[in-house]
Amino acid sequence: MHVLFVIVAVAMLLSSSLSSASADTTPAFGPKTYTRAQGRPQIFTERVQHCGTAPCQLVIVNGNADGSRRISSASISLNGVEIAGPSDFNQRVARIVKPVVLAANDTLVIQLASQPGGFLIIDVECATSPVVLVAGEVGNSLLNPTTLLTALPILNTGTATAQNVTAKAIAVTGGTLSSPTPLPFSLGAIPGDGASAVLNANFSGTFAPAGLESLTVSGTYTVGGAEYCFSLSRDFLIPPAAPGSAPLQEVIVPPNTVSGGGFPHEEPELDDEVNTPRWTVPVAPFVAGTPTPTPTAVNPPPAVGTLPGTNAALLAPSSIVFTANRSVGMPKAGQNCSNDPLAVCAEPSGASTEDGVVFVSANFSAAWSSDGGATFHQIDPTTIFPSNVIDFCCDQIVQYVRSIDRFVWLLQGKNRPGYRLAVASPANIVASGGTAWTYWNLTPGVFGHQGTFDYPDMSFGETYYVSWNAGGCQNCNWGRQAARIPLAQLAAGGGIGIGYTHPEDGQLAWGSHLSQNSFNAGFWAGLIDSTHIRVFSVKDSENVYSWHDTGIASSATNGYSSLTPDGLDWMGQLNDFPKGAVLGATATGNELWFAWSAAADQSFQRPYVQMVALDRNNFHLLQQVQIWNNDYAFAYPALATNACTGEVGLSLGFGGNGHYENHVVGIWGDFVLYQTTASNTGTNRYGDYVTIRQAPSTVANAGNLFDAFGFGYTARVLGVTPPETDVRYVVFGRPASSCPIFE
Repeated sequence: MHVLFVIVAVAMLLSSSLSSASADTTPAFGPKTYTRAQGRPQIFTERVQHCGTAPCQLVIVNGNADGSRRISSASISLNGVEIAGPSDFNQRVARIVKPVVLAANDTLVIQLASQPGGFLIIDVECATSPVVLVAGEVGNSLLNPTTLLTALPILNTGTATAQNVTAKAIAVTGGTLSSPTPLPFSLGAIPGDGASAVLNANFSGTFAPAGLESLTVSGTYTVGGAEYCFSLSRDFLIPPAAPGSAPLQEVIVPPNTVSGGGFPHEEPELDDEVNTPRWTVPVAPFVAGTPTPTPTAVNPPPAVGTLPGTNAALLAPSSIVFTANRSVGMPKAGQNCSNDPLAVCAEPSGASTEDGVVFVSANFSAAWSSDGGATFHQIDPTTIFPSNVIDFCCDQIVQYVRSIDRFVWLLQGKNRPGYRLAVASPANIVASGGTAWTYWNLTPGVFGHQGTFDYPDMSFGETYYVSWNAGGCQNCNWGRQAARIPLAQLAAGGGIGIGYTHPEDGQLAWGSHLSQNSFNAGFWAGLIDSTHIRVFSVKDSENVYSWHDTGIASSATNGYSSLTPDGLDWMGQLNDFPKGAVLGATATGNELWFAWSAAADQSFQRPYVQMVALDRNNFHLLQQVQIWNNDYAFAYPALATNACTGEVGLSLGFGGNGHYENHVVGIWGDFVLYQTTASNTGTNRYGDYVTIRQAPSTVANAGNLFDAFGFGYTARVLGVTPPETDVRYVVFGRPASSCPIFE
């Protein structure tokens, strides 16, 4: 996770009466000791530099607390005006406090004329501001060898709103500011409690890929009519040049087994450093695209099963059928995910077998079914595994790999960080009640990382891929990391050989997800700037990974907002994390599809989903499309491929403008999504992901269906009780007639 550096040195709190040595004051000068020597009266001249108009005071401590070594005659002036004179000093005066008004550059003169040996301790204190501005990570892109784009999030972790935030100086080492100009530049207001504003600044100069740079920003803001100053600085690494490649590193991890559970329950709770922001997409010069002309509507789901009076075999291939839309029964799956009682993040994942075994996870919960989801059996992840090497925090990912007949379960640790990668056959899950697993402990140390892991994902083809955010440390190699594991080794249950990437190569892919259904390779992507996507790939047959850049039309990835009927912003978390991370990814034929949440812009009145299709062989752009509607917002896209038709299936969130946040599913190109949940209360955080998988092929449905996992929010007493999560298992897709009949 990421630690934000507090660089503000001169922020001050308005107060009519300041007290020395208080938490509400910040020193502008001193404290410094002045001792009377022998001879003529002594004169000391000091320079005091200050910025802002907050109230300040001169504090003079006279001698020792027991009354010894005090000064009886002295004079102290500020900018030629006497602040304390001889009449203020005598042997009975221990402390003098005088209000002062500081300018940008002040001259403080101290004259001592008392008995030798006496001393004064002098400092100037100014009120401390309730605003605390901190610098986030610098998103950056080398648009060309002489143009560097930067995006600096400025966060306010204080308790008051910073008004009129103005950047007066912006600089990067070795570069000349080209925008914004002229300065000063207004960033408006930044509310407290972690809200942020993004400063996009571009520079000309000579820059090198993978080079280390430093960005500094200084300026002013106001609180209650008084002006305060800030100065922020952040080092950053320019992404490596594209196209590029690097070798996979290798490690072998031994197995462990567990059966029966019975370990002590641990109350799960998200750490403050979970899902921390790292990468902010820089804004490049605008590139116009062609918006998808047809908006995407949201409809109630059709009835589960065959439509009344209709022969399913005669349904048109473009029809949608639902065979399941069931509650998994995890009402508290996402509670305790934030200090905000209205923020609940279920983050469901799951998969199923052709025999009807379903395994589902949702943040703090898990459940399994042996009857196609008609009945779910709840299990407690904290009691299944020992909490010795890796404990349990929150994020979970589930897949079913038919070729080895194994469910794969990835569980994230917290105080003992890392991932527990577990496998079990469907038969063993049913027989053991979900308690018998072979597992491997993937600690950060296994991969030479000094911090923690967060926000995982998994995919598979002919091998298995996992990925996560590697961060949680200062001055470390952070970024998105991917790892590859042979499927045969997972099935064998012995040691597994893992090939993994360097995190620093994937900083711009922070929070991205792996491509589903990509067969003999792994793919993931990130926006290097608003007009370029970088695709990372590794072939199953090679021990190197590579990356390529593709130009795309512009999209905005900052300023997400969508209000529910009760006035809550269900998209508010997106501005913090995962922002514009590429969450949706799938392969279909010769195409790679990638999708991310986009903020409202000049073409779309509400937040929407941006999608691109690239040629799998050369990464050229084939098309760029959008899921949008000016009546409501869309976000958190997940993608998978229909095994029969090759179409892209969709699982995502929608809401706003009179609609609560809800889960929707559909197929790209239909321009209609189907609502699977019925939320009746708002939230300040919907996320951070939903899921979609290819449903396993059966004789009745030979690859035409999807398994989707989403969630809604319900409150039994509106506005009184904390919301509960309604996690859903949804099976939908094309009618069986879209596929050839299995022999």
